[in-house]
Amino acid sequence: MVQYGFRLPSALDNRPLRFEEFERLSPQTIYVSATPGAYELEKNPDVVDQVVRPTGLLDPIIEVRPVATQVDDLLSEIHKRVAVDERVLVTTLTKKMAEDLTDYLDEHGVRVRYLHSDIDTVERVEIIHDLRMECLMCWWGSTYCVRA
Repeated sequence: MVQYGFRLPSALDNRPLRFEEFERLSPQTIYVSATPGAYELEKNPDVVDQVVRPTGLLDPIIEVRPVATQVDDLLSEIHKRVAVDERVLVTTLTKKMAEDLTDYLDEHGVRVRYLHSDIDTVERVEIIHDLRMECLMCWWGSTYCVRA
């Protein structure tokens, strides 16, 4: 561009640095990426996961429990929450599972309802109203219903 007269000769000295030049001049660099590539991994093999998400929410503590006692564990956790005046929302994989677990918990004295796509609109509104007014302490929903 300089040799054809489009740029002044000072442009040869006053130009953006090439990446290699910039890299040589920067003493320390922190690389931040949701998906670090080969270059970032080569420069820093120690990848640190972000503890606090940009939303400000922390990752929940995960507790793994045996499958054999999952329903009893759930029932005891529901009783713990109800004892301190809290409500419980549980998601299930299928509509049938939501219905069966609702029957089981109802037999054990838990005020519970399920909600899924087979429930008509008027009844859905009643279920959500009951949950808000604390008539229900436990609410089941299939994963499809909860996503909607």
